[in-house]
Amino acid sequence: MAVVEVRCPDCDSLNVVKYGKQPNGAQRFICQNPSCERRIFLLNYQTKPHPAETRQQIIDLALGGADIDETAHLLNLPKDTVLEVFLMLSRFSLPVGNPQAMPSRRPRALAG
Repeated sequence: MAVVEVRCPDCDSLNVVKYGKQPNGAQRFICQNPSCERRIFLLNYQTKPHPAETRQQIIDLALGGADIDETAHLLNLPKDTVLEVFLMLSRFSLPVGNPQAMPSRRPRALAG
């Protein structure tokens, strides 16, 4: 039987125990060092989160008119990462279109 030494990625403590599994089946661990700020972690993350500065750079480029391909190339990121941030932005933006083509918001007259 193989034994794997598991250390907390933040405090480097060996005081770590198994703590259930993720929905995808990945083993979770919990650090039992009371002074550690990070409690639950995985040994192998499928995707590594990008720092807030990277997201801000993507947003700045998007607001400047850069498209997904251009942004991915300039920041040396996968297109999927840029697309994820673009989709997040699209949830907060208003639809752009011709205001005359929009249906009017006037109340209808009551039929009498």
